[in-house]
Parts: sequence; C-alpha cells; structure tokens
Amino acid sequence: MKTLLTATFISVIFCGFSQNEETKQHHDKITFLNTVINYDTIERYSDGNRTFNFYNTGNEPLVITRVKSGCSCTVAKYTKDTILPGGRGEITARYNTKKPGRFDRELTVYSNSGGKTITTKIGIIGFVLDTKKIYGIEKKKK
Repeated sequence: MKTLLTATFISVIFCGFSQNEETKQHHDKITFLNTVINYDTIERYSDGNRTFNFYNTGNEPLVITRVKSGCSCTVAKYTKDTILPGGRGEITARYNTKKPGRFDRELTVYSNSGGKTITTKIGIIGFVLDTKKIYGIEKKKK
C-alpha cells in the first residue's frame, strides 16, 4: 500500500512538471539585445534618442502594451504592431538633455510575454556635459 501511494505521488508530481514545461515552451518571449544603453558623455541640448532592439524568441505573437518611464525627462516610443515569432521590434528612449549632470533612468516595458502581462526593466545611463560652464560657450538650443 505504501509503495502504491508513493508511486502515485511521484506520478502526479512528474505530470505536473511536464505540463509546466510544455506550457512554458508555447508562450511568447521578449529578448532584448541590450537592457541598458550607456550614452557616455553627451553635450547639453544634443540628441537624446537611443534605440533598444528586441526579438520575439517565443512561439506566440508578442504585443508591447506600454512602456512607462520613471520621470518626465525620458519619453519612450515603441513598436505597437504585433511581433510574430522570430520578429523584431524597437523601443526608442528620448532623454531630455537640457539638464546637465549624471542620469540613470529606468523604463518598464509591459508585454504579453509568457502568456500574461509581465514587466521587463530596461535603462539608460550617461552624463550631460554643460559646455557653457566648462568652455564659456553653449550649443544652440533646438
């Protein structure tokens, strides 16, 4: 009786694991080439646009539902179309380079990766150089 109970318990556990493995294999998945982009040192009022490329490495279509920034100094534009398996999309982060100094901003990407809404964190870092302070001249504002 004890052996039968143990065998049943082990069978149930293995069946549960095999279903989870099978379920995981059929969901969509978002894979970024880089999760952090380093602007390095850029001049004040210079181009603050950088692009994150990502791929749908899963078996189901992928949809980015929104990209949220932690502050108003960073704005994101993203691929709103459905990305088929093996397809590529991009998220463009625009940092406002008016404010000099070091920056470290995080963006939260909401997608249907894994069959449910999940979040993925990506970020930008860098330093905005105030040329007027250092050299006495400033780049013209756009």
